[in-house]
Amino acid sequence: MVVAHEGPLPRRRTLRDLGVDSASPAERLMATLARGAPADLPSVSAIGLETALEAMAPASMLALAADLDCWLDWCAHEHRRVLPSEPEDLVRYLRALEADGKKPATLARRIASLATIHRLLGLAGDQLPTAAPMVRNALRANRRRQGTAQRQAAPLRFGGELAKVRGFTISALLDGCSGDVQGLRDAALISLGYDAGLRVGELTAVEVKDLRPQGDGTALLHLPRSKTDQEGLGAWAWLSADTMRRVAFWQAQSGVSEGVLFRRVGVDRRRQRAKEAADARWGESDDHGAALLVTYTVGDAPLTRQGVTGIYRRIALTAAHSGLVDIPTGELDTAIKALSTHSLRVGLTQDLFAAGEDGAGIALTLRWSSPSTALRYGRQLQVQSGVAARVLSRIRS
Repeated sequence: MVVAHEGPLPRRRTLRDLGVDSASPAERLMATLARGAPADLPSVSAIGLETALEAMAPASMLALAADLDCWLDWCAHEHRRVLPSEPEDLVRYLRALEADGKKPATLARRIASLATIHRLLGLAGDQLPTAAPMVRNALRANRRRQGTAQRQAAPLRFGGELAKVRGFTISALLDGCSGDVQGLRDAALISLGYDAGLRVGELTAVEVKDLRPQGDGTALLHLPRSKTDQEGLGAWAWLSADTMRRVAFWQAQSGVSEGVLFRRVGVDRRRQRAKEAADARWGESDDHGAALLVTYTVGDAPLTRQGVTGIYRRIALTAAHSGLVDIPTGELDTAIKALSTHSLRVGLTQDLFAAGEDGAGIALTLRWSSPSTALRYGRQLQVQSGVAARVLSRIRS
């Protein structure tokens, strides 16, 4: 039985919540560990903790800090001891998360994070409280009740004339990009992200030096590091000639010739001012018909995960209003909110399955951790292009 939780539910904290304007992932995690550490905590090896953090990816440190924040908030509301945690309290915590609608994968990750926190602070003892039979049984019971299917990002498949796809597509979004500096960046970002099947961390980290143009107009993209390559062995991805043309347009207009490729573009719209910069143009007008001077400022810092999501959704809304996609008005908001930084990667995976490629080849090309991960994103399309579909379509057509 799952009892609804009353009062404030665990939530992820931001740096602003903690009163920190900017901090490294390690500093963010250390600040959260300091909040959760018990007053009678035995001395912890400083070099041991330092090397443990050095071995973690930045995203892993941020995830640990966020998950510990959730546990701290729940313990404060329930007046429970934070660390070392009690197995009974962990079971109550899991029930509260389930009652709040959290998925089995989220529950499993929260428990795994708390196990890591206990190890970092030397609180594992003879047995981790997260490994207690009642905690493992609570996780199994949750999976049995809810199933283990995970919600996936809405795919952004290529679409166009070759493959009729309902909803938002890469083709529609590219057509929805404007011809100004910001629009050229957006088009290059979407096109490159789709071709290479990049995770958002990989996409925002692309540098000009990572591009290796080829004689036929295509290019190879060097990926120095990724989620599944924390040791920096490196990988390569192929980019189409169309993508390279879009990248060239963006570079020509932005002046980006080195460093990170995709950057924030500031847009300043002002009334009736003299032309002040070469990248400023007249032609827009405000709600009263007064001419506007539009100036674009290309920054130095890379785009953020939130910035990339905002770009996808902004262009999707423009594409919908321009009639480039056929989505009922009542479903538009839901369709746009379903888009995320993972949508391009999922869309390419599904396009490759639809073309008849096998899961192992797709996993290798897109740097998935295993073929089963790729299959999860292309399960339905893999059935349509699998051996049964190929054979039976011939004999039963």
